[in-house]
Amino acid sequence: MQDQDEIIQSSYTLSDDITAIDWWRLAHIYAEANLFDRKPFDIARAFNASYASVFMFNKGKLVGAARAVSDGVYYVTVFDVCVDPAHQGSGAGRFLMEGLLAKLPFERIFLTSVPDKKGFYGRLGFLPQTNAMGLYSGPALDTALQRGVLVQADG
Repeated sequence: MQDQDEIIQSSYTLSDDITAIDWWRLAHIYAEANLFDRKPFDIARAFNASYASVFMFNKGKLVGAARAVSDGVYYVTVFDVCVDPAHQGSGAGRFLMEGLLAKLPFERIFLTSVPDKKGFYGRLGFLPQTNAMGLYSGPALDTALQRGVLVQADG
């Protein structure tokens, strides 16, 4: 009998080939997962400017992505981790993150996440951080406050 990891690895494949990505499909995945409403062209620019990226496929169809930016020496931050809602809860997100983390040879890995995913990232070894803050403006500030990503500072 196959264990869960073997089933996931036989169901999903990872790739870092950015030239084969359907950016419209990835924008749709972000919107379906209620994470971002972003333009495909902008998503492509962000991934192309990243230190590392991983794309996840199921039967040849794009179902997830994650990326990281870095100074190349000390720090790296993981951004835009997303799995199609139809594939969430199956271990696919862990498989995607493990694929990205394997490409990050740094002692300090940060990540941004929506608040309700803290348990998921905690199971991957991420710990809450007490010394981080965010400076957002415009509609991004309103959205971050509404979603609980940022909290109003006391006086």
